Amino acid sequence: MSRQRTFDFDNFEPARTANGRQPPSHDADTVSLPPAPFVRPDRQLVYEDAPNHYHWPPASELCDRDTITVDRITDDIDGPAHRFVIKRGDTVEAYLGHNRFHVGEVIGISHARGEVRVAWDDTLKKGGWFNVGAIYPALEPAPGNPRNEKPLSAIVEELNAENAPPGGWDDRDQVPEPYTFAEFKELWKRGLRHESFAEYRSTFERLARSRDELVAELQSGYAAPKLKTIAANLGDWSAKRNTKQQNAEGIYRKMLASYLLDGSVSFGMGESYVDAVKAKVLAVTQQQWNAHYAEVDAKRAERQQAVEDPQDLRDFRLFIDAKGEAALTNEQMARWDSLHADLARKRRAENGPSSVVSRFESEEACEVSFTIKEGFHEKRDCKLWIVQLGDRVEKAAYRELLGKAKQLGGWYSSFKKADAGFQFLTLEAAEQFTSLLDGDADRSDILAARKERKEQTAAERLHELADEMLGRSEETLARSEASLQNTARRADIQAGVRGRAHAEAAVARSLHSVATALSTGEAKYLEGVRHRTHLEELDRVLSLARWARIRAIRKATDETEYGFALSAHDEEQKLGSEDDIRFAKYPHPQIYVRHLRELVAAAANRRGMKQAAARLRKRLQRGGADNELVTFRHEHDIELLSDFLSRAKAAGLNCERVSDELAHYQRLQRAKLDNVHELRAALREYFPHKASVRGDDPVRVAERELIGRDLPGFFPTPGPVIEQMLELAAIEDGHTVLEPSCGKGDIVLAVRQQHPHSAVTAIELNRTLADVLGANGIEAEFVDSLEHSGSYDRVLMNPPFERGADITHVRHAFSCLAAGGRLVAVMSEGPFFRSDSQAAEFRRWLEDLGGESRRLPAEAFQGADAFRQTSVRTRLVVIDRPDA
Repeated sequence: MSRQRTFDFDNFEPARTANGRQPPSHDADTVSLPPAPFVRPDRQLVYEDAPNHYHWPPASELCDRDTITVDRITDDIDGPAHRFVIKRGDTVEAYLGHNRFHVGEVIGISHARGEVRVAWDDTLKKGGWFNVGAIYPALEPAPGNPRNEKPLSAIVEELNAENAPPGGWDDRDQVPEPYTFAEFKELWKRGLRHESFAEYRSTFERLARSRDELVAELQSGYAAPKLKTIAANLGDWSAKRNTKQQNAEGIYRKMLASYLLDGSVSFGMGESYVDAVKAKVLAVTQQQWNAHYAEVDAKRAERQQAVEDPQDLRDFRLFIDAKGEAALTNEQMARWDSLHADLARKRRAENGPSSVVSRFESEEACEVSFTIKEGFHEKRDCKLWIVQLGDRVEKAAYRELLGKAKQLGGWYSSFKKADAGFQFLTLEAAEQFTSLLDGDADRSDILAARKERKEQTAAERLHELADEMLGRSEETLARSEASLQNTARRADIQAGVRGRAHAEAAVARSLHSVATALSTGEAKYLEGVRHRTHLEELDRVLSLARWARIRAIRKATDETEYGFALSAHDEEQKLGSEDDIRFAKYPHPQIYVRHLRELVAAAANRRGMKQAAARLRKRLQRGGADNELVTFRHEHDIELLSDFLSRAKAAGLNCERVSDELAHYQRLQRAKLDNVHELRAALREYFPHKASVRGDDPVRVAERELIGRDLPGFFPTPGPVIEQMLELAAIEDGHTVLEPSCGKGDIVLAVRQQHPHSAVTAIELNRTLADVLGANGIEAEFVDSLEHSGSYDRVLMNPPFERGADITHVRHAFSCLAAGGRLVAVMSEGPFFRSDSQAAEFRRWLEDLGGESRRLPAEAFQGADAFRQTSVRTRLVVIDRPDA
C-alpha cells in the first residue's frame, strides 16, 4: 500500500468545495438567555471553587465499568458548566439531530470508544451507541411494575463464577478489546513497525475481528470530508467519489493491508480482498517476519549512509527526498550535476552515429567485386585510395554503397574516368569498406578523428573571432581617448562607449580561453560552444543566477534583523562567484500571454498560419485564463512555438518580443546543453575561463565625475607646463617638496615619478577632490594652505587666480621655504600689469627678492591636454630664498 509517513490524521487540510473555498460553518447562534436548571443535580456536578475547567478534579476518580463522565465546560441546554456522570441503568436523552431527542435507558458503556449504548424500550432491540457528548440527563420514570435492577455487569460476573474452569479464569480466557483507530495512528507514527512478531500477530487478529467497531468509530468520529482525506492519503484512489460508509470501509481495508510485509496480495474469483489479506498475513512465520525487518533495517542503514554522503544518482535522490535540494553543499551539487550531465551525454552518444558500420545488406551489393588502386588528389595535394567496382550496379545498391563509404569518411567521384570509384584518404578506410562484404566494420577511430577535426576547426574559428573583437575594441578605445570630453554629457557618452568596448574585450578573452580548451581537449561540457552568442548566453544565465541568490538572501533574512539591508547591499557589490551557479535556471521560453495572444490573433487569418495559430491558441487555453505568463517546458510545446514563430516571421509579422525569449533556449540547445544539470556543469567549467570586464581605471572615473562640476579656481596644470616647472625647480634627492594647492594631484604625481626619493606634502582645501586624489594614491591634507606652516626645500604650486588670490598664496608659500629653497608657481598676468596697491606691492616684493617670471604661451591652458581649459594668460614665477 502507499505509505505517507508524514501524514497527520489529526491535523490536515480540511476538504474544500468545488470552487476551492472552505465549506461554511454551522455554528449555533449565540444567545443571551440564562442556562437551564439542572435536571439531575445528583448526576450534574459543579465545582464552584475551580476558576475554570482546567482545575476540575480528574474524571477518572468517578469512572468504573458501570460509570462514565462527560465535561460540559460551557453553558449548555442542560445547565451551566458542569461534569455529567452517566451510570448504567440511568434514564437519559440521546441527541438525534436538530431539536430531536429520544429518551432511553443506559444499557452499555464503552470507555475505549467514549460511547454509551441507549435502549428505547424494555426489549433492548431499539436504540444504539452514542458518543457521550450526545447524552443529556432526563428525569427518571415513575415507579411501575418491579423489574430486575441488577446491572448486566453483575450478572456477567455471577455467570463467570458459576462456569469457571478448574483453577479459575486467566488472561488467555479474556475476550480482547476491539482494535481502535487510535492504535493504528500510533502504529503509523512508528512507521507501521511492531515491537515483536507476537505483537504483530495479536494486533492483526484483533484488527481482523474489529471490522464493525472500527467502521462505526470512523463514521462517528470523523466528518465525511475528513474521512475522504484520510482514505485518499492511505492510497484509496476512489475516495473522492465514495460515500462516507465506503470510505470508512476502505480505511479498514488499508489498515489490514498495512500488515502485508511486501505490500501486495493476489486473490482469485470468489475470494474477497479482505479474506486474501487475512490469509496471507496469518501465514507469515517468525522467520519471515525477522527476515523482512532485517532487510528493512539494512535498507534504512543504506539510505542513511546515502543521505550522509551521496555518491551516485540514487544516493542523491534519497538525499533530496530526505532533506531537499537546498541542503546540498556546493561540492555535492556539482557532483550531482556532473552525474546527470554525464548520463545525458552518454545517452546522446548512444543515440548518435553508430561506431559500427554494418555489412552490405542488398544481394547485389554483396555480390559486387572490389579493386583498390592508389590515386592522387590534386586540389588537396594528397594521396587517394580508390575502390572501383567490377560491374555496374542498380541505383538502390549504389545508394547503399555510397552511404557505407560516407560513414567511413569516403565519397564517390567520377571526375576522372580512369579513377572513378569510391575514394578514401587512407588505405585503412578503403580496406574497411571492402571488408563489409564479409562483416561489420568498426569506425570508432574515424568518428574520434572527425570530432577532433570539428573541435579544432571550431577552436580556430573562435580564436579568429576573438582577435577581431579585440581589435575592434582597441580601435573603439583609441577613438574615445582622442575625442573631446570637456562637458559632462560628452564624458558620459564616451564612458558608455568605452564600457561597451571593455565588455567586448572581456568576451573576446573568454573566447580565447574556451577555444584553447577546445583545441587541447580539456573542454568537456563546453564542447558544444561554437559562437560568441553561446558564451554571452552563459554570461546572461550567470547574471540572473547572481541576482536570484541576492533575492534569496533578502528573503531568508528577517527585516527586523540588524544589518538586513547591508547584507544584500554587500552581496550586490561583490563580483560573481561559483555560489551563484546553484541558483541558475534553464531559460525555458517564458512569454507574456498578452503578447502571444496578440500575435496569434494577427496570424489567425494569414495564409499558411491558420493551423499553427489554432494549435498555439489551444496551448494558451491549457495554461489558464488568469496567468500573466506562460512557460513552455515540454519539447513538443517548444517545437510548436518555434514552428509558429518561423511562419510568423516569413509572413512579415513583428514577433521580436516573443522570439527573443525563444532565442535564449535555442542557443543553449545548439551548445548541447539540454537541461539544467548540463547547464550548471557547463557554468562551473566556464567560470575559470570567464574574463572580467576591466573598465576605466579608477583615476579616470574619478576625473570624469569632476567634469561639469562648479569648482572655483580649479584649472589643473597641463603636462607641458609641469615639465617646465620641474626643470626650473631643480629638485634633488632628499629635498622636501610642498604642493599647497594640489587640485587633482598632477604636479604631485610628476614629482614622485621623476624624484622618487623626495618627500612630497600635498594640501587641498576642496574635499570634492578627495576621490580623485585617493584614486591617484595621494594622501592629501584637506586644510586651508594659508594656515599651513612648515619648512620645505621646494614649493611647486598652481594657486587659484580669482581676485588676486594667487598673490596671497604665493607670498604665504614663500614663508614656508627653507633657507636656500626655491618656489616655482603658476600665476596669472594680472599681478604684473594691474595698478592696484596689492599688485604693485607684489611686484616690488618680487623685485626685492630677485625673483623672475616667464610668460607662458597663450594656449598653455587651452590645449587638448588641459583638463579644464581657460583663456587666462599665465606666467611661471621663480623665487629663491637666500641662505641663512
